Amino acid sequence: MTRQTNVLLVIFVSFLLAHWLRFGYVELEQNYLIALLLALFLSAVILPASGAFRKEFEWAYMRRLRRLIAGWAVVVLVLISIAAMLKITDTFSRIWFGSWVLICGFGLVTILLISHAAAVRRRKSGKHSREIILVGAGNTAFEVDKRIKTDPLSGVRLVACFGKDWPGCEEVHPVEELTDFIESRGIHEVWIAVPWEEKELLERSLDELKEMVVDVNVIPDLQQYRLLNQSISEWSGLPVISLSGSPMTGAEMRLKFAMDWVGALILTLLLSPLLLLISSLILITAGRPVLYKQQRHGIGGESIEALKFRTMIKARESEAFRQAAPDDNRVTWIGKFLRKTSLDELPQLFNVIKGEMSLVGPRPHPLELNEEYKSRIPKYMLRHKVKPGITGWAQVNGYRGQTETKEKMALRIEHDLWYIQNWSLWLDLKILLMTPFVMIHRNAY
Repeated sequence: MTRQTNVLLVIFVSFLLAHWLRFGYVELEQNYLIALLLALFLSAVILPASGAFRKEFEWAYMRRLRRLIAGWAVVVLVLISIAAMLKITDTFSRIWFGSWVLICGFGLVTILLISHAAAVRRRKSGKHSREIILVGAGNTAFEVDKRIKTDPLSGVRLVACFGKDWPGCEEVHPVEELTDFIESRGIHEVWIAVPWEEKELLERSLDELKEMVVDVNVIPDLQQYRLLNQSISEWSGLPVISLSGSPMTGAEMRLKFAMDWVGALILTLLLSPLLLLISSLILITAGRPVLYKQQRHGIGGESIEALKFRTMIKARESEAFRQAAPDDNRVTWIGKFLRKTSLDELPQLFNVIKGEMSLVGPRPHPLELNEEYKSRIPKYMLRHKVKPGITGWAQVNGYRGQTETKEKMALRIEHDLWYIQNWSLWLDLKILLMTPFVMIHRNAY
């Protein structure tokens, strides 16, 4: 069975087990049967969208575990929200529901760890290791060679090296001996890892292998061109190497949008008294307008109007852009408090509801800052591959507020790109939970 099937089976069995523990029987009444079917449907949609079953995380079991638990938490929250909206929470046993959530969570963790341990044991036993030949040169071959030798879970065993000498390989055979070696050892797989400048070696290797019945895998030398989320796809029968692609699948993007929209709506309703209070204080002390609209870049570099509570003197808002600094005389007394606590960003919840921003993502910079830094900091504009956020990985790690030097901005961009590269539902939840504890920061003026 597939991992996804196993997970759905755990959810099904834990549902029945919790029902038996609470009521003493497993026959389901209509409302519980509907809840079970809805839970299975939501799990089949949400858990894959959380990235828990991505092939690239096959051996990164902690990443898979975090994504799986985060996805399960979302399923539970959606079920609670549906029951609350339909006003049917009283028709279900709270003891049963709590038991089911805990039993299922424990079951998901257990089955993942057992399957991972079994896979590791099979790999370490060497029963599933494949013998391969590596044809290569330079640093490209060295990196492949090193990873094979240092990763006990690689599933491959390097038996010979061909091509040109590289550090770490004791003996490199000439390419002309490749076919004889394959026939004598019965090799079924060849890896080719050569840098761009060794095109002749690649052509010679492929020429030697053209009459051999072996699997040939070419590892392209992309490190010097590495940008973001590289992948290989096909277009109209042609192979396409993406040097900078979207970090999320379509299902993951839809899940993130749904969570953003629901989360922003709930937060807006919960914080509405605070929003009204701040609006009233600004109106009384500084006059209109209460909100300040600033042009910023959204996803894909498109321009959006980011909303903020106005924190500066109205007459000077139209002046040339200048970042706020300590003791800035443009900032009102209430504006100092709002900026210090980041409460001035709360109106951006409406940007999230409109679909222009996300709850979590790289903070949107003023257009002037983007123009200043996009040519000074490598990969700067890649932060616009996702929607900008009200809070982000850089902000919870202390990189917020004034960025008066290139070094400070570079550190912020480094954190933004790390977030994009490593996005998961679990990471978003982690950042949201960290945000209230880092709202007050000395770099915010």
